[in-house]
Amino acid sequence: MWQVLLEIVNPKNIRGLVSILPLIIVVLLMAPCWFMWIFLPERRQKRVIDLIKQLIEWTRVTRE
Repeated sequence: MWQVLLEIVNPKNIRGLVSILPLIIVVLLMAPCWFMWIFLPERRQKRVIDLIKQLIEWTRVTRE
């Protein structure tokens, strides 16, 4: 049991969590936008898609 707990608290796991934490926060903050997607005008839908593309690019750069 202790070994499993120590493995979870491993610095490598914590570093991985900290690196994706900003992405998780952004996705959670964008949740209302996803719920209202069908009601958004086309211009705003395009802006959201562009933002998601930028987030994808950002996560690719941080993984390298």
